[in-house]
Amino acid sequence: MINPYEMISKSALPAFRAMVSKRLTDNYDFTQQEVATRLGVTQASISNYARKARGMMVNLEIDPNLAKAADQVAEVLSRENPNQREVLRMMTEVCDYIRFNHVMCRLHKDLEPDFRTEGCYACVGGLPLDSSQIKKKIIA
Repeated sequence: MINPYEMISKSALPAFRAMVSKRLTDNYDFTQQEVATRLGVTQASISNYARKARGMMVNLEIDPNLAKAADQVAEVLSRENPNQREVLRMMTEVCDYIRFNHVMCRLHKDLEPDFRTEGCYACVGGLPLDSSQIKKKIIA
Protein backbone atom coordinates (compact mmCIF):
# COMPACT_ATOMS: atom_id res chain seq x y z
CA MET A 1 0.00 0.00 0.00
CA ILE A 2 1.43 3.36 -1.05
CA ASN A 3 1.06 6.20 1.45
CA PRO A 4 -0.06 9.60 0.04
CA TYR A 5 3.01 11.25 1.53
CA GLU A 6 5.26 8.78 -0.33
CA MET A 7 3.47 9.66 -3.56
CA ILE A 8 4.04 13.34 -2.95
CA SER A 9 7.69 13.05 -1.89
CA LYS A 10 8.69 10.66 -4.68
CA SER A 11 6.57 11.98 -7.54
CA ALA A 12 4.79 15.28 -7.01
CA LEU A 13 7.52 17.19 -5.18
CA PRO A 14 10.21 16.38 -7.78
CA ALA A 15 7.73 17.32 -10.53
CA PHE A 16 7.01 20.64 -8.82
CA ARG A 17 10.71 21.32 -8.26
CA ALA A 18 11.26 20.63 -11.96
CA MET A 19 8.62 23.26 -12.78
CA VAL A 20 10.28 25.84 -10.52
CA SER A 21 13.73 24.91 -11.84
CA LYS A 22 12.63 25.47 -15.43
CA ARG A 23 11.22 28.87 -14.57
CA LEU A 24 14.38 29.94 -12.78
CA THR A 25 16.62 28.92 -15.70
CA ASP A 26 14.31 30.16 -18.48
CA ASN A 27 12.84 33.33 -16.96
CA TYR A 28 15.58 34.45 -14.59
CA ASP A 29 18.70 33.12 -16.39
CA PHE A 30 19.94 31.21 -13.36
CA THR A 31 22.58 28.53 -13.80
CA GLN A 32 21.81 24.97 -12.74
CA GLN A 33 24.09 25.42 -9.72
CA GLU A 34 22.30 28.62 -8.67
CA VAL A 35 18.93 26.88 -8.98
CA ALA A 36 20.20 23.89 -7.01
CA THR A 37 21.45 26.11 -4.21
CA ARG A 38 18.18 27.98 -3.97
CA LEU A 39 16.03 24.84 -4.08
CA GLY A 40 18.29 22.98 -1.67
CA VAL A 41 19.01 20.11 -4.04
CA THR A 42 22.06 19.00 -6.01
CA GLN A 43 23.07 20.37 -9.38
CA ALA A 44 22.68 16.80 -10.69
CA SER A 45 18.99 16.91 -9.70
CA ILE A 46 18.52 20.13 -11.65
CA SER A 47 20.28 18.56 -14.64
CA ASN A 48 17.94 15.57 -14.40
CA TYR A 49 14.93 17.89 -14.28
CA ALA A 50 16.18 19.74 -17.36
CA ARG A 51 16.72 16.48 -19.27
CA LYS A 52 13.34 15.21 -18.06
CA ALA A 53 15.06 12.24 -16.47
CA ARG A 54 13.50 13.04 -13.09
CA GLY A 55 10.33 14.70 -11.89
CA MET A 56 8.32 13.78 -14.97
CA MET A 57 6.21 10.92 -13.61
CA VAL A 58 3.28 13.30 -13.28
CA ASN A 59 2.55 16.47 -15.26
CA LEU A 60 1.54 19.15 -12.78
CA GLU A 61 1.68 21.93 -15.40
CA ILE A 62 -1.87 21.03 -16.49
CA ASP A 63 -3.23 22.34 -13.19
CA PRO A 64 -3.39 26.15 -13.45
CA ASN A 65 -3.14 26.54 -9.66
CA LEU A 66 0.08 24.56 -9.56
CA ALA A 67 1.50 26.42 -12.56
CA LYS A 68 0.76 29.73 -10.81
CA ALA A 69 2.31 28.43 -7.59
CA ALA A 70 5.48 27.46 -9.50
CA ASP A 71 5.62 31.00 -10.92
CA GLN A 72 5.30 32.44 -7.41
CA VAL A 73 7.92 30.16 -5.86
CA ALA A 74 10.33 30.96 -8.70
CA GLU A 75 9.74 34.68 -8.22
CA VAL A 76 10.52 34.48 -4.50
CA LEU A 77 13.61 32.33 -5.14
CA SER A 78 14.84 34.77 -7.80
CA ARG A 79 15.20 37.61 -5.32
CA GLU A 80 18.61 38.71 -4.14
CA ASN A 81 17.89 37.41 -0.63
CA PRO A 82 15.06 34.91 -1.00
CA ASN A 83 12.93 34.28 2.06
CA GLN A 84 13.51 30.55 2.62
CA ARG A 85 10.72 30.34 5.21
CA GLU A 86 8.28 31.78 2.70
CA VAL A 87 9.42 29.26 0.08
CA LEU A 88 9.02 26.43 2.59
CA ARG A 89 5.51 27.64 3.43
CA MET A 90 4.60 27.85 -0.24
CA MET A 91 5.99 24.39 -1.02
CA THR A 92 4.07 22.94 1.93
CA GLU A 93 0.88 24.54 0.62
CA VAL A 94 1.56 22.98 -2.79
CA CYS A 95 1.95 19.54 -1.22
CA ASP A 96 -1.29 20.03 0.74
CA TYR A 97 -3.09 21.18 -2.42
CA ILE A 98 -1.88 18.10 -4.30
CA ARG A 99 -2.98 15.80 -1.51
CA PHE A 100 -6.36 17.35 -0.65
CA ASN A 101 -7.38 17.80 -4.30
CA HIS A 102 -6.60 14.19 -5.24
CA VAL A 103 -4.05 15.20 -7.88
CA MET A 104 -2.16 11.93 -7.39
CA CYS A 105 -5.10 9.48 -7.58
CA ARG A 106 -4.55 8.59 -11.25
CA LEU A 107 -0.85 7.94 -10.65
CA HIS A 108 -1.71 5.91 -7.55
CA LYS A 109 -4.02 3.74 -9.62
CA ASP A 110 -1.28 3.23 -12.23
CA LEU A 111 1.33 2.31 -9.61
CA GLU A 112 -0.92 0.10 -7.51
CA PRO A 113 -3.60 -1.35 -9.85
CA ASP A 114 -5.23 -3.52 -7.18
CA PHE A 115 -5.83 -0.58 -4.84
CA ARG A 116 -9.31 0.90 -5.24
CA THR A 117 -8.87 4.66 -5.38
CA GLU A 118 -12.62 5.20 -5.79
CA GLY A 119 -14.05 6.20 -2.43
CA CYS A 120 -10.58 6.47 -0.89
CA TYR A 121 -10.34 9.15 1.76
CA ALA A 122 -6.67 8.75 2.72
CA CYS A 123 -5.65 12.07 1.15
CA VAL A 124 -8.25 14.05 3.04
CA GLY A 125 -7.22 12.49 6.33
CA GLY A 126 -8.50 9.42 8.04
CA LEU A 127 -8.64 10.60 11.65
CA PRO A 128 -10.45 13.62 13.08
CA LEU A 129 -8.23 16.10 14.90
CA ASP A 130 -9.86 15.16 18.21
CA SER A 131 -9.05 11.48 17.68
CA SER A 132 -7.88 9.61 20.76
CA GLN A 133 -5.22 7.94 18.57
CA ILE A 134 -3.40 11.13 17.59
CA LYS A 135 -3.18 14.30 19.66
CA LYS A 136 -1.93 17.59 18.32
CA LYS A 137 0.96 18.95 20.35
CA ILE A 138 0.27 22.44 21.57
CA ILE A 139 3.30 24.61 22.10
CA ALA A 140 2.78 27.39 24.63
